[in-house]
Amino acid sequence: MTQSSTDQVTALFKDCQALLQGHFQLTSGKHSEWYFEKIRLIERPRALDRIVDLLIERIKADGREFDYVVSPAYGAIAIGFLAALKLGKKFAFTQRVEDKMAFRSGWSEVDGSRAVIVEDILTTGGSVQEVVASLKEKSVSIQGIYVLVDRTAGAVLIEGKPVGSLLALKVEAFEPESCPLCRAGVPLVKPGASDKK
Repeated sequence: MTQSSTDQVTALFKDCQALLQGHFQLTSGKHSEWYFEKIRLIERPRALDRIVDLLIERIKADGREFDYVVSPAYGAIAIGFLAALKLGKKFAFTQRVEDKMAFRSGWSEVDGSRAVIVEDILTTGGSVQEVVASLKEKSVSIQGIYVLVDRTAGAVLIEGKPVGSLLALKVEAFEPESCPLCRAGVPLVKPGASDKK
């Protein structure tokens, strides 16, 4: 990503009031001073359209061949669907079935295909790893993994490879027992929610 593209992504999040500062509990259970509220981006289709255009530029630049864009439910579905539409590819999503990420029945041609994974925010890589496992169960060849925001600035590798991102920055995430925001008495907010336990 060029600096101007990075600036565009940051501006889109800020314009949508999707970059929040405070004391937040992340899906991983860790705490952070910063939170990317992708729902505020998703509820503004024009902004989402602009950010997905940047994402597909990033995907196309890698020149990989694939059949599907696959995203985890629920927050990344709109992002992945729009990316698939713009790329002229098929779309599928995984969702939690008895606490495990999986494909529900009905996806006709996922088995044995080639796919890229599109996720919204990367914090620990846990959700993406679950999607990878789901795809491997269906003998899907994973051609790339892409996120809007990588909160680890490239520190997390999936399958030994870096994740493609529009915005990569180091945002500290603390274990609850060592969180300085907790010690300072800053009220904790748990924004959004997933079915992850």
